[in-house]
Amino acid sequence: INNTDAEGRLVLGDGVAYAAKHLNPHVILDMATLTGAQGIATGAKHAAVVSNSAKLEAWVVASGRASGDFVHAMPYVPEFFRQEFKSNVADMKNIPATRMNAQVSCAGQFIANHLGLEFEQTGLWGHVDMAFPVVDQERGTGFGVALVQSLLQLIE
Repeated sequence: INNTDAEGRLVLGDGVAYAAKHLNPHVILDMATLTGAQGIATGAKHAAVVSNSAKLEAWVVASGRASGDFVHAMPYVPEFFRQEFKSNVADMKNIPATRMNAQVSCAGQFIANHLGLEFEQTGLWGHVDMAFPVVDQERGTGFGVALVQSLLQLIE
């Protein structure tokens, strides 16, 4: 643990690892208010999505448009982002080595690192970072509910 404020991704990593290993899913979608970088990358009204699947990414973006819970795609490039978490003393660090990389994508990559190689290559995974659109003037917006409802209609 090289940043104790990045604890949410540890829980998400454990959750997707359990789901991928024990529940035999075809799709895993995690959603969280994970990074302050989401607001910098996509603004206060759009969430960010990172996915190992262009199809799932497109479904999430389309569901955002249909529901009004807007989502913008972020880069998913594991061959670049995995190296951000290398550690000499642990399996991996919990934050990237540098802040000059795509922080939302790197946070998503940390979660993806827990999927297991088999699921990452054959399953559909997506991470929605919705740190900013869930709050408006200190009140919850309900962001994400309509997004999931719309997405489930596309996936079924």
